[in-house]
Amino acid sequence: MDVQQLGPYKIGACLGQGGMGTVYAAVETASGQPAAIKVLAPQLAANEGFRERFEAEIDSLKQLKHPHIVRLYGYGQEDHYVYYAMELVDGCSLEDELRQGRRFDWREVADIGIGVCRALKLAHDHGIIHRDIKPANLLWSKDEVVKLTDFGIARLFGNTGLTSEGGVLGTAEYMAPEQADGRRVTHHCDLYSLGGVLYALLAGRPPFRSKSMLEMLQMQRYSQPEPVRRYAPDAPEELEQIISQLLEKDPRDRFPNALMVARRLEAMERALSLREEKTKSDPHMNSTDQADQGSFTLKTDQHPEGGQPAADAAPLGMTIDADAAADEPAPTSVQEPEPAAVVLPKKLDQTQEHAPELTSDVLQHQTTFTTMEEERRAAEMRQHSPNPLVAGPTWLLIAGLLATALLAYWFMQPPTPQSLYQQIVAAAEEDDRALLAAADEVANFLKHYPDHPRAAEIEKYQDRIDMLRLARTARIRARNLQRQYPDSPIAAEYLAAIELAEIDPDLAAARLQALIHLYQVARQEDIRVFVEAAREQLPRIRDKIQQRAASQLAWIRQRLDHANAIAASHPDQARGICEAIMDMYSDRPWAAPVIDEAQRQLDDLKSTAAEQAP
Repeated sequence: MDVQQLGPYKIGACLGQGGMGTVYAAVETASGQPAAIKVLAPQLAANEGFRERFEAEIDSLKQLKHPHIVRLYGYGQEDHYVYYAMELVDGCSLEDELRQGRRFDWREVADIGIGVCRALKLAHDHGIIHRDIKPANLLWSKDEVVKLTDFGIARLFGNTGLTSEGGVLGTAEYMAPEQADGRRVTHHCDLYSLGGVLYALLAGRPPFRSKSMLEMLQMQRYSQPEPVRRYAPDAPEELEQIISQLLEKDPRDRFPNALMVARRLEAMERALSLREEKTKSDPHMNSTDQADQGSFTLKTDQHPEGGQPAADAAPLGMTIDADAAADEPAPTSVQEPEPAAVVLPKKLDQTQEHAPELTSDVLQHQTTFTTMEEERRAAEMRQHSPNPLVAGPTWLLIAGLLATALLAYWFMQPPTPQSLYQQIVAAAEEDDRALLAAADEVANFLKHYPDHPRAAEIEKYQDRIDMLRLARTARIRARNLQRQYPDSPIAAEYLAAIELAEIDPDLAAARLQALIHLYQVARQEDIRVFVEAAREQLPRIRDKIQQRAASQLAWIRQRLDHANAIAASHPDQARGICEAIMDMYSDRPWAAPVIDEAQRQLDDLKSTAAEQAP
C-alpha cells in the first residue's frame, strides 16, 4: 500500500530523486501549508554513514534561518522512513535556467551573488561550510529571489566525523583546487565555487569543461579559465575582476570572507548606476565610457561560442563522491546528483511517473515528528530547568504539561512592541531586501499595536514595503516583456523608465507619458504591450509622487517660513534659501505653489535691498 502521509504532511508528486533519497511535494494537513519532504532511501536509513550525513544536513538547516536559504520546517521518522520538511520554492534552479539557454544579465548575476554571499556569511558564521555550491543548488523563485539549498555534504569547521582528509565530495565543475586535492576544506572553497557559478551565469557554461572527472579535477588545480567577458562582453570589467579573484587557485588570494564579496558587488552596482545616470545626462560621453557601463541585452538564443554547445561537454551538474578516485585510467563513476529538491516543477505528473513508491512495508513501527518551534521551546526549557528533586518520569510529565501550556500561551500572545520595533528598525537600516523580509513583523506591529506611539513610524515602513513590492513587480514584468520582445523599439525605453521610478518618479512618469503619446496609435503587438504596461504603471508612479510630494512640501514650507523670519536680520541667508528652493524644485509640477511663494519672497528681498541702498 502506498504511503500517503508522513507525520503531519500529505504526500504528493515526486519532485526529484538523488543518490541519498527522494523529494516529494507535500501539504500540511492542518494548515494547508505547502512543503517539500526529503526522504532518506529506506535501504540507506540503516546505514550509519548515510544516516549520519542525512542528520548532519538537518543539523545544518536548524541553525540557518535566512531569506536566501531554504527554511527547515521540521523533521521526523515514520516507520523506517527518515525525512525532513522544508520550504517549497515556486520556481526552478539556476541549472534549469542554464540548460534552457538562459544567459543572465550582469545586474541579475550581481544580485544573485549578493544574496548567496549573505546566505554564506550566516552559514560560515555558524561554522558551516556548504561544500557544494553550484547552479543546481541555487533555486530561483518566480519573483527572482535566489535561495541556497542542499546542505547534504556540508560540515562544521574542523569536524572530520563524516569525511576525512583526502576524501572528495562536491561537484567537479565548481570544486575548489584544494577540495579537488583532498586537502582541508574551508569557507574559501565555497567562495571559489561561487565564483564558478557567477562565471557560468554570465557565460552560459562553467569555467572549465572536460570529458572526464579526473581531467576536470586537474583543470581545477592547474588551468586558468578564459576571461568571462569573452562570453559576456556586456559585463563590467569590475565584475570580471571580482569573479577572477574568487577563482584564484590559492585560497589566500581570494576574498577573506563572503561579506567582503557582497560589499564589493554592492559597491560595483552603486558606482555603475551613478555612472549610467551621468551617461544619460551627458550625451557627449565617448563610446569607450559607454561600453564600460555594460549592456542590458539578454542573449538567450545563441551559444557563447557562436554555435550549439559541444556534444562532448561535461554536464553542468556532474556530482562526484570519489574517496578512491585517485589515478584510475578507466572512466570514473559519477554519483547521481542530489535533487535541488525544493523547486516546484512545472509538470509534476512527469516526474511522478518515475518516482519510487513509498510503501507501508515496515521493519518496525516508529512515528516521530519535531517542528523547529517545538525544538526551540525544548532547548529553552533545558536551559532553565532546575535540578531534579523527584523521579525522572515525573519531571518529564510535568515538563510536557508545562511545555503544552507555555506553547498554547505563546501562540495566543503577540510579540512585544519593543521586540517587533527593534527587528523592523534593524532590517530597515540594513537594506531594502531585509526590510522586505521583515514585512510580517511590520504587519504584526500595526495589527496588534495600532495605537502605540511608534505606530506612525511603522506605517512609513509599511508604505516603503508596499512601494518596494510594486517596484519589484514592475521591474520583473518589464524584464520579461523585454525578453519576449527584444527587438521592439520601445522595450529599452520602457525598462529604463521603470528602473528610474524608484530614484526619480517624476522623471519616470514623464517618460512613460511620453511613450504613451508617441506610440499609442501603433498597431504592432510588440509596441502595444508596452504602451498598455505604461498605462498600467503610470497611476502607481503618480501615487508615489503624491506621497513624496506631501512630505517634501511640508519641509519646503518650513524652510520658507524660516527664510521669512530671518529676512530682516539675515537677508543674504534668506535669499539663499529661496534661490535654493527654486533651483531644486522648479521642474517639479507639484512644487509650483511653493516655487511661487519663494519667488515672491525673493522679489520682496530685492525690493527691500533696493530701498535701503544709498
